[in-house]
Amino acid sequence: METLPVDLTDLVAAIMGSLLVLIPVLGLAVRFAAKPLVDALMAGRGEGARPVDIEALKTRVDALEHDVKILSAGPTRPALPEPIPLRP
Repeated sequence: METLPVDLTDLVAAIMGSLLVLIPVLGLAVRFAAKPLVDALMAGRGEGARPVDIEALKTRVDALEHDVKILSAGPTRPALPEPIPLRP
């Protein structure tokens, strides 16, 4: 089997030319793929919620607990009427 001679200069030029395009594209893909992971790690190591946010959350929970107490203390009758039998 006879092979053609390989021009090393052209081969290196072709590889470098394709890497010139592939490296930035690969960098952008890795950046966008890793961003959610980095954000989650930073949030886990952060200070946590601010005191204002915690107070607002406490107020909301208190309001919800108050609503549940009002709804549970309402009338004791069932919400739906008794079923009507099909055959007496």
